[in-house]
Amino acid sequence: MPFGTLKTKEARGPIPLCSPPYPVGLDEFTDITDMIPEELELEDEPIVTLTLFNYGMSPIGPYNEFVCGVEVKFQGNKMPFSIELILNNEGAIYAGRERWSIPKLMGVVEFDPSATNSAPNGIITGHVERPAGCKLVQFGFKPLKKVQDWGVLDGMKRQSLHLRSIPAANSHDPPILREFIPTCMEITHAEVWAGEGSVGLFNVSEFGPVHRLKVVKYVGATLCRGARAVLHPTSKTFAI
Repeated sequence: MPFGTLKTKEARGPIPLCSPPYPVGLDEFTDITDMIPEELELEDEPIVTLTLFNYGMSPIGPYNEFVCGVEVKFQGNKMPFSIELILNNEGAIYAGRERWSIPKLMGVVEFDPSATNSAPNGIITGHVERPAGCKLVQFGFKPLKKVQDWGVLDGMKRQSLHLRSIPAANSHDPPILREFIPTCMEITHAEVWAGEGSVGLFNVSEFGPVHRLKVVKYVGATLCRGARAVLHPTSKTFAI
């Protein structure tokens, strides 16, 4: 199996390294491996997970979020490596980036699975824009079967791996900190539906790498309604 080719020890920019929010030099990316650090191993056809979240009220307010992750192998364990997260809440962006180095960026995420007038054909839709007006991703979900009524869930832990990179004050110096940070979000309660998914990726902007993820085949699609979740504490980080 191939490894990623993103040179973490040579990279000097801010996260996400594959789509820096501000420039410190010129970077070019031509393949999925260029988005993955060289310490991480990829399958020949890695599983890419695209997720839309519709968060309810919280101390930083409600917001929508798009998550893009690619399955990698790190120290013998398989988990998604976060490529890019797009959302519309500054507080959530700062908290995710500063505490866990989750590569969150500001954008427009439209997703309301409880709306009654947005899906007359029974298909639940959502989309992502960055910058505003430039659609990057279009989602569609056709519910087919209720897997579980609302209640306690078991085995709905979602592990993710993130790369922290804090640039030095001088652009020619190496970052003052580089490390991998694993996180684990667990959905504890939800009503779960299985169905058919559809994803459209649009090459309308080179400011983000998502459109370069080619859809080879669909593995599955799930909708969790009325979900409750907890982000577990991080027990260990891994210096590079």
